[in-house]
Amino acid sequence: MTEKNSCKSEDGLKHSEPGERTQSGGRSRKTPGWGWRLPSPFFHFAVLCLAVLLISPLYALEDSARLVFQKTAGGGKNQVHVVKKGEWIAGILRGYFGEEPVPYALIRRLNPGIGNLNRIRPGQRIVLPVPVRSEPSESIPEVVKENASPPVVYRILEGDSISRIILSEMNVNPEEALPAYRLIRKLNPEIQDFNRLSAGQTLHLPPGAPRPDVPPTAPPVAAALQAEKSVAETAAMVDSLLGIIRPVIGRMGGSVTVSGSYFIPLQETTQITIDCAQIPVVELDDGTTVFLDYADRLSENLKGLIRQSWKSYAFLASEGFRDHLGGLLGIIRHSRNYRMMRTDKSLGLTAKPEIFIFPDWIITGTETADGKTYRQGLFMLDPGERPLPSEARAFLEKNGFALTEIAENRAVSSIDTPLALQPAMTDLQALKGIAFAERLLSILGETPIRNAEVVVSDQNRHGFNISVTANLLIRKGEKQFILLTKRLPEQFLQILREAGTEVILIGENDQGRPLIEGVLQGLGIPVSFGHFSYRIPEEGLRPRFTASFSALRTMKEEEPIFLIDFDIPPPLVPFFNGLRGGRVVRY
Repeated sequence: MTEKNSCKSEDGLKHSEPGERTQSGGRSRKTPGWGWRLPSPFFHFAVLCLAVLLISPLYALEDSARLVFQKTAGGGKNQVHVVKKGEWIAGILRGYFGEEPVPYALIRRLNPGIGNLNRIRPGQRIVLPVPVRSEPSESIPEVVKENASPPVVYRILEGDSISRIILSEMNVNPEEALPAYRLIRKLNPEIQDFNRLSAGQTLHLPPGAPRPDVPPTAPPVAAALQAEKSVAETAAMVDSLLGIIRPVIGRMGGSVTVSGSYFIPLQETTQITIDCAQIPVVELDDGTTVFLDYADRLSENLKGLIRQSWKSYAFLASEGFRDHLGGLLGIIRHSRNYRMMRTDKSLGLTAKPEIFIFPDWIITGTETADGKTYRQGLFMLDPGERPLPSEARAFLEKNGFALTEIAENRAVSSIDTPLALQPAMTDLQALKGIAFAERLLSILGETPIRNAEVVVSDQNRHGFNISVTANLLIRKGEKQFILLTKRLPEQFLQILREAGTEVILIGENDQGRPLIEGVLQGLGIPVSFGHFSYRIPEEGLRPRFTASFSALRTMKEEEPIFLIDFDIPPPLVPFFNGLRGGRVVRY
């Protein structure tokens, strides 16, 4: 039987599917061209007598972790490759094996001293396998062979496990347990996960197995309800734990695995299999691996076995999850590279504009090869408090500061500004003189007229006709203003003033603050230079984000216009354009 979208093989042990690779002991990740291949058909012998090795009983551990012995991969025939500059593991494997799939788990098992296969260095020696032919499958014991007799119907008891049923109810020797397990899977195709058997559920056992004394009555209602409640509570607990852990770890370049199996090689012929659905696994990019044993399923003996072989593996027990940040703190404490601490200080990002953020917690990493230090801020939102706009988040992350906002024990997303509501930044930098003034006045709602003829004197009043061509003409009520780049004689200026026309003289190459103030003050439009700031949230004792800058401020009807002489990062343009209901113009 083949299960679609499942990483279980027919023997019930979970392996990587084609197109997957494993890291740090065997967690599956998608990578084109690679897949799992058994060293020989079904040479995994499930050691269902784990109780002999560990203090905890078998049925208490089997659903979350299994110790497995297997024949040495590659049949003992290996080859050694010395890493050259610029080489990486996928390229090395492709060079030796072409398109033949080679599992990363096998490479890790052959090279236990390499913590991260994705971070190999020149001169490092990597052991590679030499493929060998598969051996015949092990024989199936008489008690589990299929025949024409009908199967035995067994009803699951409270606390039952598949190993107890095989060893006790079917009286199968431990070394013959794996073939028995395969046959039970064939007899029960409707059961997807044999690690989660519910009390009252029926199970078909191979014919010839001893018939249990428990009558096949209807499943106890109380037991069924309790099992359903337990599953729901467990799912809710995991969801609550990961509501913060998953997004924070993801932004650190790590991963959280909550399904499938995690393989931990102990020796060349031994591995432990962890059920990630019950014990999620966190992997950080510094090689740290933390098992979230929030229900204390793993015994100290089993954890001791793992620690002996893998110093970078850590375990977080139930006491580490006393509050919603406890699990995250516990994970970071085990890391070699990262630190997490509460902070009440602001962190500066840019000098102009002067931008500060005020995280409640900060996660930092040691300096990397490019000279940058990893930083992630955690912001604890009050009830009803809105997240930062997505533009602010984009700006922070572009400046090397990851952002996670947490509300009701769960990471929340930023608010996206619709594209239709994102005005572009108006830029006057490339303009000078008359062109600058014309664009500025248009922004403020004026209607300047180019190359307008303005009469200085007429025949009837002065005995002669004189007119000038204004570079720009602006009419405001009964008055009009002309902008000129050429100076007029003083007597002409006097005649124009008497006629209600004011002259504003500007240079052909004028720009910037002097030109803005000269034109606006000449037109009687209020303009002032000052220092402005805003914060998010607008009210409250402590802001999360502040921005301060110097600017010229004027008005277009009721809309403030801030004229600045510095560049604003593109992600913040929509953010600044909404400042106090106004707009920003770059000059």
